[in-house]
Amino acid sequence: MKTRSAHEGKALPQLAPHSYYVRTARRFRQQRYLLVKGILPQAILEYLKVYYAVLMANHRFFTDDQCPLSLSLSGDPGLDAVLEWIRPEISRLVGIELAPTFSYTRQYAKGEVLHRHADRSACEISVTTSIQIPKGAGPSVVHLKAPNLDVTRVEMFEGDGCVYAGTEVEHWRERFRVGGYIQLFLHFIAKRSRNYPKLMFDGRECLGAESKKSKSQGKQALKKSVTLETE
Repeated sequence: MKTRSAHEGKALPQLAPHSYYVRTARRFRQQRYLLVKGILPQAILEYLKVYYAVLMANHRFFTDDQCPLSLSLSGDPGLDAVLEWIRPEISRLVGIELAPTFSYTRQYAKGEVLHRHADRSACEISVTTSIQIPKGAGPSVVHLKAPNLDVTRVEMFEGDGCVYAGTEVEHWRERFRVGGYIQLFLHFIAKRSRNYPKLMFDGRECLGAESKKSKSQGKQALKKSVTLETE
């Protein structure tokens, strides 16, 4: 199986001209993904690193079935704000008017594997962004397999992002040799999609609101935290 490398992507330009978005939209239609260097401005990236430390200190993370060794968080109000803030830019990049569904984040543990999969309907257009890379470690790597294309290895440094058609493009991560990689996932649906507006906000009342699943996971995480602190 052939593998292409997508480690060389264009930086997000300041006040990008119309022609830039015409090119990115065309490329997205053809290959169903885009690597965008510096999709998160440095100030936003540094703020998020501090925000993640606050979330960790307050035991806001839980574990999920997909990556049970790692720490995850879904639909956090602060991260949902990033979802809505970046939505207009992602819409321009892919040439599709988008509606937000939910944010998700994960701090990958050493030994974790993200198995090959495609996403559910609420993730028609997704963005995975690198927030933090462990000191001395290499780039954050995700493998993509778009329909009718070779496997692509995408390398991201802090602040870089990969936009992809989540329900169409299979994606996975190989076993992590070190822990501490933090990724932020931002999910959207197209306003022209049959899933709009039904899946807008991923079935929640609004951005930042907890889903029933998140409430259950939050209670489990709190119970686990209290147990650990009292043992």
